[in-house]
Amino acid sequence: MKLTLTDFKVLESFPSGSGIEFHDEKVFLVGDDAKEVLIMNKSWKELERIPLFESTDERIPKKIKSDLEATTVVVVNSIPRLLILGSGSKEEHRNKAILLDLDSYLKDEFDMTVFYDRIRAAGITDLNIESAATLEEGHIILGNRGNKKNPDNHLIITKNTFWKHQADAELEILPIKFPGKENKLKLAGISGLAYSALNDWLLFTASTEDTDNAVDDGAIGDSYLGIIENASRKIGRKDMKVNEFITLREAEKSLKGYKIESVCVQSEKNGRLKLQLVADNDDGVSSLFKVRLK
Repeated sequence: MKLTLTDFKVLESFPSGSGIEFHDEKVFLVGDDAKEVLIMNKSWKELERIPLFESTDERIPKKIKSDLEATTVVVVNSIPRLLILGSGSKEEHRNKAILLDLDSYLKDEFDMTVFYDRIRAAGITDLNIESAATLEEGHIILGNRGNKKNPDNHLIITKNTFWKHQADAELEILPIKFPGKENKLKLAGISGLAYSALNDWLLFTASTEDTDNAVDDGAIGDSYLGIIENASRKIGRKDMKVNEFITLREAEKSLKGYKIESVCVQSEKNGRLKLQLVADNDDGVSSLFKVRLK
């Protein structure tokens, strides 16, 4: 598939973009150490900010941040809500979920320890949930990022409202294997997820980072965009086959050097998508991209 960059912006005033969602013609941006959710129109004009934490710091210190990495829009009791998940990479502070009502902007918080412990007990001991996507029929997929020490990436399949039913919510773990045998591909870690219902595509971003654990940052390498076709039909299989895997710097030179953290679908047609991406290069700013994929 061909990828074309159509717009770009650096947000100097919003740190560490880690999750991006598009809903009701608005862009919702979350940062892993940001104290609020940034809401913009689709042209990236700021509309408002919704506080998540009380802090005098512009960036919440690494030692106490909730490491909010995974985002997806869910519908609960007919109300759209933004689900924001901590990575679980440290049990203190990071086993957190926030559910933000997208009508009233009121929020609820949940301690995810019970569910995260179930994932660890199922075999993912190096927990680092960095992405989420909502599929049809209430399925939610979480992406667990690998690192140099534990390079395998996994998709965790569960159901809507799992945060309320942590002890018995559906839980299935599937490995996701990137194509190619190059060492750099083996070390790519999944960072973002999005779903195109019209095409039944599960999209994901991945990046390479020189770190051997789920907590520390490292030197930034390449970023990638992948597509899993017929995604809803692959739930329940032994693995998720990746049909398309794009090295972003090769597809678009201006994307070179950016660590892409998340992706969302702005609009979709049959075999064609408009996407928004966010990058965080661990420098206190967020970089936004619009791309066309066909």
